Amino acid sequence: MALVIAVCSLKGGVGKSTLSLNLATCLHLDGRRVVIVDADPQGTCRTWARLAAESEHEAPLVVAIEGASLRRSLGELARDYDAIVVDSPAKLGTEARASMMTADLVVMPVTPGGADVWALRETLRVFAEAKQMRPELRGVVVLNRADRTTLTRFVSQALAEEELSEDVELLDVTIGNRVAFGEATLAGLGVVEYAPTSDAADQTRAFTKAVLAAAGAKRSNVKRGAANAR
Repeated sequence: MALVIAVCSLKGGVGKSTLSLNLATCLHLDGRRVVIVDADPQGTCRTWARLAAESEHEAPLVVAIEGASLRRSLGELARDYDAIVVDSPAKLGTEARASMMTADLVVMPVTPGGADVWALRETLRVFAEAKQMRPELRGVVVLNRADRTTLTRFVSQALAEEELSEDVELLDVTIGNRVAFGEATLAGLGVVEYAPTSDAADQTRAFTKAVLAAAGAKRSNVKRGAANAR
């Protein structure tokens, strides 16, 4: 069964789609069978996939699943892939709750800003509700689009002081506000392909490694080379 990673946040504009497609691409390049489930009506991952196809770039499969069928569809996909990355919509509606109820790990990005920290608290509340139904569920919080401003330092400190449950980890990895992420997306590529020696690529690799580590025992089921074995 696949490792299911849901990228969720109450607030829009925190970079869920960018994190989703770059995480999936990094896993794909490491030899895993990966599918991105685009549950966001904005369809950013779907647009990226079209650009990749037009440019004949090899990329993870992207499928659009929205609404009440998400939970059932994720269960079906889990039989055929090593990893599923769910790009959930902003607002914690049906899709976000369904993805949490099916996921092994919930990734909760937050960007520099007071409103983002407040929105994270609401996301954590919904995560706690899902965990009551699925005790094995785990979560991670990642600071995304960080820069060198005082605001970023303030948010970093606020996150460090946030009382997270023992099943939610604040990742040591921080994703910077790098131009390469946007350029890679417009090219239909992941940043690890577009600019493999860049800080953005290094941060993506570190983020992917941290996500797999946070997934714990389930990580052993996501094996390298599976994509070439079938």
